[in-house]
Amino acid sequence: MARTINEIELSIRNRLSASFDLSTSAAAEWRMWTHCVAYCIHLFEIVLDHFKEEMDADVQREVAGSLTWYNEQCYEFQLGHELVFSTVTGRLGYESEDENSKIVKIASVDTADDGTLMFRVATMDDNGNIIPLTSGQMLNFIDYVNSIKFAGTKSQVISTNADLVKYAVKVWYNPATPVDVIRTGVEDSLAKFRVAQRFGGVIYRHKMMEAVTSVSGVVTAKILSLYRRGTEDAEWQEIDIVSNLYAGYFDYDQESCSLELLSINDLE
Repeated sequence: MARTINEIELSIRNRLSASFDLSTSAAAEWRMWTHCVAYCIHLFEIVLDHFKEEMDADVQREVAGSLTWYNEQCYEFQLGHELVFSTVTGRLGYESEDENSKIVKIASVDTADDGTLMFRVATMDDNGNIIPLTSGQMLNFIDYVNSIKFAGTKSQVISTNADLVKYAVKVWYNPATPVDVIRTGVEDSLAKFRVAQRFGGVIYRHKMMEAVTSVSGVVTAKILSLYRRGTEDAEWQEIDIVSNLYAGYFDYDQESCSLELLSINDLE
């Protein structure tokens, strides 16, 4: 982790003091040069920190067989393209990259109790709506999974209608911002939150709160209730902290959602 400029500067001063008799003047030239060198070292250490973060992220993605790796492979699927074996990487892949053929837009991979890999995927229609794969797309994706997964690994692919989420949210806003602007901003932010997670599969209560409070003009908010129901659920399930999505993605049950807007002056 990068040290602060003061920490680096103090380290240099201590080493210099051990070897030389230095002026104690606050305006001494050596102090200026020490600060300049410390500043440069600080910037270099920040660069190293960012480089390490990027490398760690790449390593995590490149570990073949990890859940993160399988999740990334879902987005690499190209409908209508043939997989070929690379003698360089020792893996199956495509000869060329065709973004238009990458139909998987939402993916989540986890393991069932018996160790089966569960792939939950969805695509997007021309209007930007997230929808299940068609039967033909599903068959091709299953063949793709069977080709890239490790030998002996059990897998199951799920692509079904979205889980439904309903909420009751109370928002206090700055009255300097028109209430219609606040409502539109909150609704747009919640819509982005619905499709923001590349790895999908879960919904976090606190992240939904962050989506609401990030809107300009919103002072604070409270989630009064939050529930989800998948196609396999008979009843609504409360989301206290986090909940796994059966479909891997969700839609809002608009008729059951409630958004109440109050001026911060009415906060008691």
